[in-house]
Amino acid sequence: MLDFFRRGVKTWVAKALLGVLILSFAVWGIGAEIFSFNFSTAVSRVGDTKISAEEFARALQREQDRQSRNAGELVTLDTLRRQGIDQQVLAALQRDAAFTEELSNYGVRVPDEAAVEAISLRPEFQNPDGSFSPENVRFYLSRQGITEAEFLDLNRALVGQSLVSGPAIGATRPPPGMATRIATYQGETRLVASVTLPLEMASEPEAPSDGDLRDFYDQNPALYTEPERRSGNYLHVNLGALVEQSQPSDEEVTAFYEAEAEAFAVVPSRVIDQLSMPDLAAAEAAVARIRAGEITFEDLATERGEDPAALSLGRVTRDDVPAATADAIFAVTEPGVVDPVTLPVGVAIVRISEVEIGGQQALADVRDDIAGRLALDTAYTRAPELANQIEEMRAGGASMAEIAEATGLPLGRFERLGADASLPGGERAEGVLVTPTFRSEVFEALEGEERPIIDTPEGGFLLISLDRIEPGGLQNFAEVRDRIAADWTTNRKLEELEVRGGKMAASLAGQGTLDATARALDLVYTTHEPFSRESGQFVLPAPAVELAFATLTGEGFSTRLPDDSGVMVGEVLEITPIDPVIAEQTVVQLDQLIEQTIRADAREYLARAIASGHEVGEDPAAIDEVFIFLGSAHSGGGF
Repeated sequence: MLDFFRRGVKTWVAKALLGVLILSFAVWGIGAEIFSFNFSTAVSRVGDTKISAEEFARALQREQDRQSRNAGELVTLDTLRRQGIDQQVLAALQRDAAFTEELSNYGVRVPDEAAVEAISLRPEFQNPDGSFSPENVRFYLSRQGITEAEFLDLNRALVGQSLVSGPAIGATRPPPGMATRIATYQGETRLVASVTLPLEMASEPEAPSDGDLRDFYDQNPALYTEPERRSGNYLHVNLGALVEQSQPSDEEVTAFYEAEAEAFAVVPSRVIDQLSMPDLAAAEAAVARIRAGEITFEDLATERGEDPAALSLGRVTRDDVPAATADAIFAVTEPGVVDPVTLPVGVAIVRISEVEIGGQQALADVRDDIAGRLALDTAYTRAPELANQIEEMRAGGASMAEIAEATGLPLGRFERLGADASLPGGERAEGVLVTPTFRSEVFEALEGEERPIIDTPEGGFLLISLDRIEPGGLQNFAEVRDRIAADWTTNRKLEELEVRGGKMAASLAGQGTLDATARALDLVYTTHEPFSRESGQFVLPAPAVELAFATLTGEGFSTRLPDDSGVMVGEVLEITPIDPVIAEQTVVQLDQLIEQTIRADAREYLARAIASGHEVGEDPAAIDEVFIFLGSAHSGGGF
């Protein structure tokens, strides 16, 4: 097993060298200024161990790919840098280098055999019989985007780290009973009933004075602080809109239907159940009983000691069943029990529950499907063509208005958009403006900048030009006085309802009278589905969930609703502990998870301690060069 894997090491090295040559040609194509970038330049050093620009670049791209997959859209390098993720990536490489330096000081080098064995022992790289699976390794590497040589080096480093960290964290264990307490805490559920005291139930307060409004304004600055707002233009190549614009003609649909006739042929099929019988006479007698209505097929199966649910053969074609069975079931065109069939071994009763006659689908039945397929194909072709046209026009100095006119795309405008997709006055933007991709582009742009054209997750393209940035800040009292007055009035009503709700909750005291109180006040009494601390967010507002788990059976609680529409009064009807069987399973899983987490934390702290014992240096200029290269490589076709 390992010999096979060791033989692959030489192949890995050859592939790695080939990758370097290919990469060199790719870099040459980007431009002379990029070609001068030196991949062996150290972006950081830990003692005598260096972290090359290539290592950092590849680690950064892997993290960018991971975050983009999780987000479902491209996470830009600018975003990674702004969030400090590049420093986290570099810190992880520095800790790995610290382990390497420590092993070097001990005079220890992890041989290839140890790294290979570590890989071969990983469960995900083993066949069901426990043997090593090179195919699983290759599949894993293709998903992770790393070469075999890189993977071997990575595992060599991990083996080395375990040599250093193993003695320090080997005895690490979760505190006794910790998993049980967590399972009990998280698995407990509450059954809650509630009523809502709407804002209309509160009396109208007297008009506030200027002093009242000033106090409210001073006490709630967040309500009147405007976020930074940005304005500009955009072009959006919307794949959905392109599909609408790319509808084929009737002639095109007909031509496709005729050219692909075989694709619209439906094979005759039947959905059947089959029950074995001891002989032909018994089968014929059983069919007669079913047809006479004396017994159902399910009851006959039960009478024969068979589970009716296990008799289904599903949908079958003529080729799926023996000839005798096929002749019998495809001779009829209606559901029902057919005459007994003789199998290669034995006799059976067959019931047909669904019939598909088959044949050629009519053009009228598939016209819409064909039109949709052709329109989508055309849209996928047009989208990159439009993107290329836009890039060519931009390179020629065309304005966005000129590009819009030439391409037929509408020139969009966004005015005073907030990062949260809000607009002035509390309104919310709509359409493409609310998507994370759009807002990310807008708020990464510099004032006056026209951003590069980018892909959108739904398959289109986006080009943004930012022409104005308005800094956020606390709004002038006079400008928002009317809003302050409305908010003050709402708050006074809610305060009144909170007092009433608190009294209602206190009056329950195990009496279970919330239903009666609701009827007396003509309020809607609602019993919610049971929820845990985790699932409660899908049942009640977060403050109500927290209060429900702080309340005993038969007692009540009250809380202001998050949207300020009223006050909720709740009553805990039932508290149910976690099921013992589920608790036992959960405890086992939690014990493993907690141990893994504690070990990971211990390894992290140990790595930091080791790193602190070595001189660590960074080259900011080299780090900047990596970002410049990755940005250029991205626009030029990839790293």
